[in-house]
Amino acid sequence: MDHLPVVPAGTIQGLETVPLVCEKSYDGGPFLTYPIREGKPQIVPDIANGPGQMPFWEYEKHYPTPNKDFEAFCQTWLFIGLINELLGDLCTSQDFVRGDKVGDSKIISTSQLRGLVDQWVKRVEEGSSTITYEHVAKCLNVTHSTLRAAGSDFDLRVKVCIASVGELFAHATNKAFGIEDLVLHNQCPGTWHLLFDENLWIEPLKKSNWCPSQIEIMMRSKMSLQSLYFFTSMQDPISAGRHGLCDNQKCLAYQTNPKNYAPQHVIKACRCKDLYIDMSSLNAAVKIGALPLLRIREAGTLDDLTVEIVVSQPDTCYVALSHVWADGLGNPKANALPRCQLLHLSKLTQNLRAKLSPENPPNEVLLWCDTLCCPIAPTEAKNQVLTQMKSIYEQATGVLVLEASIRLYDSEAMGPEETCARILTSAWMRRLWTLQEGALPANKGRLWFQFRHQAVNLRPLWQQMIRLFNNDLGRKGLAHTILHRMRTITTFFHHDPNTPEADLATVDAALQHRSVSVSSDEPLLIGTLLDLDVAGILRGSEETRIHRMWSLMPTAVRGLSKDILFRLGPRLREKGYRWAPSSMLYHEDSNSILQTMRKGDNQGIPTQHGLMVRLSGHHVSFANRPAGLPANPWGIVSKEDVLYMRGDESCWYLVSRRRPSVEGDCLSEEKFCGVMRSHTNLWVTHLETDFQARKDGDEQTSTALLTRLVQECEEVKYVQSYMHIHAALMRQTSREMFEAAYRCAQKLAESAPAQQLANMSKNGTNMESPEYKAVFDALKPEIFRIAASGNNEIAMTTARQSSGKDHDVLFGAIIGMLFIGDYAIIGPRTPDNQQWCVD
Repeated sequence: MDHLPVVPAGTIQGLETVPLVCEKSYDGGPFLTYPIREGKPQIVPDIANGPGQMPFWEYEKHYPTPNKDFEAFCQTWLFIGLINELLGDLCTSQDFVRGDKVGDSKIISTSQLRGLVDQWVKRVEEGSSTITYEHVAKCLNVTHSTLRAAGSDFDLRVKVCIASVGELFAHATNKAFGIEDLVLHNQCPGTWHLLFDENLWIEPLKKSNWCPSQIEIMMRSKMSLQSLYFFTSMQDPISAGRHGLCDNQKCLAYQTNPKNYAPQHVIKACRCKDLYIDMSSLNAAVKIGALPLLRIREAGTLDDLTVEIVVSQPDTCYVALSHVWADGLGNPKANALPRCQLLHLSKLTQNLRAKLSPENPPNEVLLWCDTLCCPIAPTEAKNQVLTQMKSIYEQATGVLVLEASIRLYDSEAMGPEETCARILTSAWMRRLWTLQEGALPANKGRLWFQFRHQAVNLRPLWQQMIRLFNNDLGRKGLAHTILHRMRTITTFFHHDPNTPEADLATVDAALQHRSVSVSSDEPLLIGTLLDLDVAGILRGSEETRIHRMWSLMPTAVRGLSKDILFRLGPRLREKGYRWAPSSMLYHEDSNSILQTMRKGDNQGIPTQHGLMVRLSGHHVSFANRPAGLPANPWGIVSKEDVLYMRGDESCWYLVSRRRPSVEGDCLSEEKFCGVMRSHTNLWVTHLETDFQARKDGDEQTSTALLTRLVQECEEVKYVQSYMHIHAALMRQTSREMFEAAYRCAQKLAESAPAQQLANMSKNGTNMESPEYKAVFDALKPEIFRIAASGNNEIAMTTARQSSGKDHDVLFGAIIGMLFIGDYAIIGPRTPDNQQWCVD
């Protein structure tokens, strides 16, 4: 796997070497017809996908090739053959085979591949190659689809090697042929990583001490094979044993408890005393609205070290620290730190002084550290500094990040990709406050990270990764992953008038998988990022800060997106705020990122009764149960969170409840079907104006909110939220089957047994009587008689495809379900601009 990027001395156990398993040489003929020459025509797309044929990966499920033979065939064709087809006379097959250092066996070597691919790209760009883009793309798509047929016991070393070479050629092909808009014009496969079970990467990542939530980020980031291979080769040495309580949602390893937190010394053996800040000087500076800074004066001994509070001036140069409290630089009880830490901070600040302005270094650089410069008391002084947090980090001459795992590494011994990767996988990237502390200075090129021997500025790293993305095909996928993650910091704030400012959608994306020790800090951070009135958020109890934040949200850039109603996760419990998330740190895969809204679009407006929005909606209700039937006459065990609904134009929907992954984070603990049966005045609100538009072909799924109408006043519907749901328009054939069953159910309602049951009900006949049971038992044969007598050929064919030989039973069961009213009806829709007040 020499063509894949890894950290120095990094390996992935089990994937280090790729055995040579092919037993015959490639014949040198055209790539696409090689299977025909080898007696396997079913693999060739033009043949396999012909009339009456199935794709090869499906064919292999039913008629699998012996594993050893298939591995050898794939390596010969999809590895050697693909290279031969594309690189031609640039190489021979022997350039990719060498002897194993252990034993006499031979292994695959791709050490020359990246250089050869670069030569091929140059040939194509210069026009000295006759190969076409469409042909290369077809070869790569055949390779991708054939690998799908590889079973779970296929040698993963062989498969990863072939897939990663395919991915490399996909990058090279788009570059060689000048395909810049990959969304519109790319024909090469880009999902090579999806050919593998996630456990291939998850297990080695766990063994390398990575946090489950960090692994979750990697798995959900649509990483390329280059990226997955690189990150899996990394170790996280500082985290061994720290992630036992973490889950896929959050990292808890760096949470701190103010009750038992204590600042740490630079080295454990140190016993120096704490240095306390002069509180009168600190509070005096805060009182006049100035920024208090630290002038640390070193002396011969730690005991003689002093710290002076300096009131900032417009031209004052200072470095602001950004750190993770779990590393020991915090203090929840006093504005004090061990003297050894202050000496260390002084040296780091002075080392950075010359780098801040190499051509004209400042004479003096002061320090801002939250532990020492944000007063513990009184509350008014503390809150005053909290309202200044944005300007503190935005106006700093430089911001220095101190994080324990980053400081383990020597940046001079690492390439830019590992340097960036160490930053992106650090605990600093997972904490809440560090988002603004990093994003504000990064926008101006003032963000520095302290490694073992020196501080490294983020902007040159960003520029280096852009160059790698543009020029290094062997690391293009890795560079893309790193740049995508870095954007949460580097491009969060923009001061170019042509570029949008940060809005709630931007903040929402950046907050994913971050955590905070004190939950009431979250609204402060979000308020700061969105330029809300932070003083207003602070005005009141800590428990209600989040309420005040939501009330102020319309003042943010582009306001409050009404998408917020459709997010899964914990909600506030207070009346008028039950629409609002109690935290934006909640991560759920099924939650789409909030949409950025243009000014003038309808937005959400918080009121004392709920969130005022304009949305489409439909009235929904359970169908009427025929008279004379017991509650569940057939004894069917129904799914409490799944229901069929019939809408306009004979459209049928499969409606299910959207549940969060964490139990207890639902809007309601009631069952979906239970709510539908027991409540009236139910309405479904949704964003899609074509919710009931009939689509021919595949399913259409809409995300919606089930609500109950409380009152209607001046054309505003005041509703209470019940639960989030998915409404999936069923496939056309399924819709036709259900509509045929619906017509049969109507006929059944007019049948003699059904009419007799209705009359018995009117006359008060006991449902346990022999007479009633005799009539009721006559319903079942009547169902099958009606099903067989009507024009139901299409419905029966669909049922046969779904259940095989019991298709008549399935169709009859659907008729019976619809006859007893065990489905819901979607009523007329509201206007698109219907006004709702949602609580």
